[in-house]
Amino acid sequence: MFITERLILRPYVESDLDLLLSLWNDPLVQPLVTNENITLLGPKFKETLRAQIEKATFGAIIALKETGEFMGQGLIAVTEPKNRDGVLGICLLPQFWNNGYGTEATKFMIDHSFKWFGLNRLSLGVFANNARAIVVYIRKT
Repeated sequence: MFITERLILRPYVESDLDLLLSLWNDPLVQPLVTNENITLLGPKFKETLRAQIEKATFGAIIALKETGEFMGQGLIAVTEPKNRDGVLGICLLPQFWNNGYGTEATKFMIDHSFKWFGLNRLSLGVFANNARAIVVYIRKT
């Protein structure tokens, strides 16, 4: 478990799959994290989420330090270990947007990636309609 000023980044537990499914089904979140058709994702999607978690080099549930409330998730996958190249992903529930939580989590994950995984490069993808994320990512480069 890792603690920042306002956040806890903790390991996944099986019961988190229900929270993650709710995150991915949020009508404000889904268009920002997938280019697939926007649709209600059923219980089978938990297997996709589980596979994402298992493939990640670093995966964490992001929770509010003050209350322990689920906020979202963060993932780092070292996609090319030989080249020390990784990919970052982060997703928060809308009620936590515009408070600097995404910036705080992203900064921690970037620092962690370079310090502990010895990466040379950390990449990410973002959809053009995700203006909040773009601001965070530009600020962190």
